[in-house]
Amino acid sequence: MDKNIYIKKSHLRAVDKFNAELKAFADRTDEYPPVLYEDAYTSFTLWNIRVEDGVLCYEYDGREEYDTIVFYDDEEQVWFENDIDGIMDAIRFYRACLRRAIRYWEMDTERLDAIQNFEAEDIEDEDNY
Repeated sequence: MDKNIYIKKSHLRAVDKFNAELKAFADRTDEYPPVLYEDAYTSFTLWNIRVEDGVLCYEYDGREEYDTIVFYDDEEQVWFENDIDGIMDAIRFYRACLRRAIRYWEMDTERLDAIQNFEAEDIEDEDNY
């Protein structure tokens, strides 16, 4: 059974659009896979995301991770999307990481270093409480 049929078409289009933006950034920077930023201090690589058998898959640097997105309700005999770990929430997160990477890539290194140092000091201050 193809579980992807239970996922909204708009979500599948959003996955495709994100992957196109990610590929364009990789082509622009010549980084394969491209480096994204969760914050100014934490980076990670991401090849793509995709929906496979009702599950959102992330391909990082040669490894895959899966998020359960679709669940089956035995009583109603229907599939539904989990709102907590929804596809759109995941895409919003990765799109924010991509936007941050694009912004950082366009910055000069001194300015980026200042941002990273500020966030590192902020994290150290929180650890001291």
